[in-house]
Amino acid sequence: MNNKKPVLAFSALCAAAVVAVGGYLYHAKQRLPPTDSADAAAHPPAAAPASTPTRPAPTVASASSATGRLFFRHTGMDEHYGQLAWREAARGGEAHFVAHLRCEVAHVSGGRGMCLTAERGVVTTYSAKLFDATTFAVTAELPLQGIPSRTRVSRDGRLAAYTVFAAGHGYTSLDFATRTVILDTATGRELLELENLAITKDGQPFKAKDFNFWGVTFTPDGKNFFATLSSGGQHYLLRGDIARRSATVLHDNVECPSVSPDATRVAYKKRYVVDGRIVWQFHVLDLKTLVETPLAEKRNVDDQIEWLDDAHVLYALASDSAAASTDVWTAPIDGKGAPSLYLRNAYSPATERFPKPAP
Repeated sequence: MNNKKPVLAFSALCAAAVVAVGGYLYHAKQRLPPTDSADAAAHPPAAAPASTPTRPAPTVASASSATGRLFFRHTGMDEHYGQLAWREAARGGEAHFVAHLRCEVAHVSGGRGMCLTAERGVVTTYSAKLFDATTFAVTAELPLQGIPSRTRVSRDGRLAAYTVFAAGHGYTSLDFATRTVILDTATGRELLELENLAITKDGQPFKAKDFNFWGVTFTPDGKNFFATLSSGGQHYLLRGDIARRSATVLHDNVECPSVSPDATRVAYKKRYVVDGRIVWQFHVLDLKTLVETPLAEKRNVDDQIEWLDDAHVLYALASDSAAASTDVWTAPIDGKGAPSLYLRNAYSPATERFPKPAP
């Protein structure tokens, strides 16, 4: 009896499994924010960092005024990896998991949520799932033509936005291309692709073939938004009007903006080039005075900030405990104090908010 064929078949199957697992772990590692082994960005805008700061010792975050649930993508290396999770309050409580929503990135606000997913196989496919944040029932599912990157839901839950990489897979590459879309969460209908905006810069129409858009954040009234526009190696802050399908350039060197709960400030990452490498430093921009305040976080972080409350922000960094895991940190927006570890094994935090009641 010839046993060579079964043995060869089994060997081939094992080899394929090793390749598949290796590919998954590589993809998971690629999705993490850069670790603090990268050079940190500058604190004063005119100076570049000279050395890498050490990781601050984890401390418990100070008390905040945040209320409601905190949603996040669970990144613990267990059976819940990648699942949408939430805690009863923004500070404390056990984590609850939504088993049928495994997200690359997610956001929740106004009673609705958006989960950008990846179905990995011989051919990986991506989709956007809109869901009810009370029942977690999926209300619409849309195919995505690229790797998920950013997503946001408006405070009233009526609108959602996503950014995918149509080419490339990171903001440090030179040849990436993005697609950024605003949706109606009730139907999943596409309302606006940012590529079709009429844009004004310095009072003049602004248009170029190399435009890329990403990182939408909605104003509390849901009528306007902020986003990043890149062109010619520059990165601009846009303020957009959804109904008019137009936008104006407000400021330069702004990536992944996040508008404050009171709509007076925008938190964002500012780009520097250090020793030929791209690094980011978090800043907060006062929208009235256009004065920038660098945050106390000096590590290199590639993330879209989430506001915890009016005085603190949240963001994710690679964990020092597991290769494919991340932790959420918090920092005060006045640039003072020090960053604090907020939640272990978490990514893509979202502080649940609702419209303020009419007076």
